Amino acid sequence: MKAFPTAPKQVQVLQKTLDILETLKREGDGIGLAELGRAVAMPKATVYRILATLEARGYLNRNDRAGYRISDKFFALQRDLSPEQKLLRVAPQVLERIAAACRETVNLGTLDGGDVVMIATIESPQTVRMASKVGNRRYLHTTAIGKVLLAAMEDTSIGRLIRMKGLPSLTPHSLSSEEALMAELRKIRRRGYGIDNQENELEGRCIAMKVSAAKGLDVALSISVPVFRMDLRGLRELVPTLRNGCDEIARAMNA
Repeated sequence: MKAFPTAPKQVQVLQKTLDILETLKREGDGIGLAELGRAVAMPKATVYRILATLEARGYLNRNDRAGYRISDKFFALQRDLSPEQKLLRVAPQVLERIAAACRETVNLGTLDGGDVVMIATIESPQTVRMASKVGNRRYLHTTAIGKVLLAAMEDTSIGRLIRMKGLPSLTPHSLSSEEALMAELRKIRRRGYGIDNQENELEGRCIAMKVSAAKGLDVALSISVPVFRMDLRGLRELVPTLRNGCDEIARAMNA
């Protein structure tokens, strides 16, 4: 049997560094060199070299009693997330609250390659509900999320996407002409939300609003309902709930 190579020295040093950091985190208020060496069962000289390196890089502070403690720089590393990472961290809690309040399916979608892709979803707790899964791809022109994302674009960009993807009819209610779609997008720009009225699938309605979260992110929030449970008037009554959710995500993204 082939023997596995021993761990390289760099990994051993990292293991020791992590042991020291975890001990410092548990202590919280700071710990001295001798006490820390005993806690991690390492020679003082080894512990001192690691501490000196971390302190020089700004990851450790020393208090008045010469005790070491983790600095704010470590926590700043966790805060420096990409906009996409931050969105996926803050959005699910908002979706859960909306779904609990309206008891319908809530989605967060983004533009990808000329399609809508669902990046977060909370399904309705009711037995009959609109199904949705993370990763599902949908046409832009047949979905409420897709239409509000289109409405935020320049007309030339919209035309390019239409030429690339076409306007296939998924139901008798789908907008299958450029003229009808552009007229719908002008309405969305005026009122600030979009509606899918059985355009993506029969017996389903959806209302969506774009999230003004961060530069470079094209995302929208939606609520989907079965037709039998909610008419268009009831769907429009969800606009304040949807707007509050979009605002909450935007505030969290910009915090």
